[in-house]
Parts: sequence; C-alpha cells; structure tokens
Amino acid sequence: MRPSERRKWKDHDEPSPRERREMRERGEWIDEEEDEPIKKAPLAFRILAWVSLLAIFFGVGYGATSLVFKWMDGGGGQRTPANLVASQEDAAALIAQAKSADETATMSNVVTCTLSIPEGSAFVSRQIQCSAGLREETMKQALSAYMDAVKESSMLDPTTQSLNLFQSGDWLYLNMNAPFLESLNKLGAEKSRFLITGMVKTMADNFAPVSKIKFYVDGKEVRDKKPVDLTAAWGI
Repeated sequence: MRPSERRKWKDHDEPSPRERREMRERGEWIDEEEDEPIKKAPLAFRILAWVSLLAIFFGVGYGATSLVFKWMDGGGGQRTPANLVASQEDAAALIAQAKSADETATMSNVVTCTLSIPEGSAFVSRQIQCSAGLREETMKQALSAYMDAVKESSMLDPTTQSLNLFQSGDWLYLNMNAPFLESLNKLGAEKSRFLITGMVKTMADNFAPVSKIKFYVDGKEVRDKKPVDLTAAWGI
C-alpha cells in the first residue's frame, strides 16, 4: 500500500489499535462511523422525553415529601406548633389562654371610679368600673352611675338624666334635663344640698382638677335660687 493512499479498512483487514492510531495521525485512516451523519430524534419525541423526565422528577419529589411528613406526623420529628390542638387537653389550655388574654385586655381598658352616695347624714363610698376611653365619656359613666344610685333612694326622679357636659380647667359644666330641677324642689334645701355635694365630690375625687360644677337645665342658665342656688358654681 502506498504511504499516501487513503483507504477504509474492513472487518477482515482490521489493523491493530497502535497501527490505527499511527495511520490516523498520518491521515491514512478514516472511520466509517465518521462518514455517517449524526441523526437526531424528531422534535416531538424529544419534547415528550423531556416532559416525561420532568414528570418523573416531580413524582419522586412529591412522594419523598409525603413520606417525610408522614414520618413527622407519626412522631418521628418535632412539628408541633404552640397553637396546634392535638388533644382535648390542648384545646382546654388554648381556650384558657385566650380567656386570660381577653381579661387582661379588658382590665387595661377600664378605670375604677369611686362614688360618694348620700345616705342619712353621711356619704357612702361605692366603686364602679368605667371604660378608660375619652375623658368626657368616662365622666358621663360615673355621673350616670351616681344618679342611678340616688334614684334607688328616690332622691331623683327616674327620668332625670344629664344631657351633656364638658370640662374647662377645674370647672365642670353640666347640662341637666327638667326633671332634675323638679326633683330638687321636692327634696327641699337640705337634701338638695346634700345630693349636689355628693355629685361634686364624686366628680372631684375621680377627675382632677375638677372642683366645681356649674349647672344648666335644658341648655339654659338657672335663675331661680330655690330650693338651692344654682346660679353659681357648686364646690366642695
């Protein structure tokens, strides 16, 4: 065979690996496989293969995750949050905790007020719970509780109520309805002074710096000085 001759070797005339390597370096050896173009599978089959591969990965991942969670639920791991109810005891403890939190929140939104209720010739203290909201709203609650208490002893007409109030410095301006004045006329001077003093004391003890109350009836200043003088502010 000539040195420059290029030929294809057949199966019956196959050179040794060493001879093949030397001939390939001299350019005298051509593999039959190199002459054949690489064939690719159709695009549809390739897409189907990739989709199948992704489905296999997803299935394996999903199955592994399910097994892990089953293992943890079976006690193999710690996956119990503090608020996870797993038994009746857990439910009871969670309910008790919620009630305690509600009670704490409620207590933080209330204030204790002390009423000075006239009884006989003295004042009797009575404590109530008022919402700790706007100051004037708390004042209205305390005043309403005081009037309800004296209504129990028939010192005030049942329909007596405060229409509105506002504070300016140490003065409290209080607008009452007409039954308030009618009740004072029925009580007379001494009991009326006692009732009004208890009202002033109640507001002064709980809402400093209030020390005086100026009364109005139906939005008008009172001109009549009997049985008690309501033309001026009342203090303790």
